Amino acid sequence: MNDVRAMVWKEVAELLGSRRFLWVFMAAVLGMGVLPALSFARQGERAIAVVGVLFLVLYVLFAAVIVVANTAPDLVLHERVGHTLEYLLTTPLSVRAIFGAKIAVAAFVGYVASMLSLGVQLVAVAMLSGKGLHWLFLAQADGRVIAFGVTAGLSLYVAVVGTFVALRIGEQRAAYMVTVFSVGLLIVPFIAGWLHLHLTVNWVSHAALWLGVIAVGLAALGLRIFQREMLVLYLQE
Repeated sequence: MNDVRAMVWKEVAELLGSRRFLWVFMAAVLGMGVLPALSFARQGERAIAVVGVLFLVLYVLFAAVIVVANTAPDLVLHERVGHTLEYLLTTPLSVRAIFGAKIAVAAFVGYVASMLSLGVQLVAVAMLSGKGLHWLFLAQADGRVIAFGVTAGLSLYVAVVGTFVALRIGEQRAAYMVTVFSVGLLIVPFIAGWLHLHLTVNWVSHAALWLGVIAVGLAALGLRIFQREMLVLYLQE
């Protein structure tokens, strides 16, 4: 537990010292908060009501994906470039502590970004519409589950994929694109007709739960595939 705590503080300190991360974080929060508010003000409540919960709450999910898809690979790649990852793997620190901390921090900052963008969105809608505070999708139970639950599961999923993708792909842009592509794969079952989207509290709750289960399963698979000795040799090539 002490190993995990030490690694988490290390990753947080490095993130806060990264200008690139701070710029991406602020851009995602402000962009995904203000852009949907502009659409709301321009189209009006009736038009938004036709679209329903998905229109505005999707931007909250986008904020999480943007931040995590950038952060998770970076937490690995900056250590690959600095050759500090090989050093960490030769210390008594467990592989779970090393990569678990990276996954946890990436998922957490993505979730925080989504919550901040949600707040910006509510305030911006109130200011631009001139009609006071609108709770929008938060006024509906399924909207709250998507905003708080699905976002958490999605953040964890993207963090896991981004972390292990960066171990195989040593270039930041390519790692980012593959990580984002993995999010697109989640849509395939719906396009293929294997699953059907239902905006009910029960359905979206199960969706959030399954996202978390898939993320944990992928993390376990990644830790099994990337064994310490093999990974050290791979990184030294």
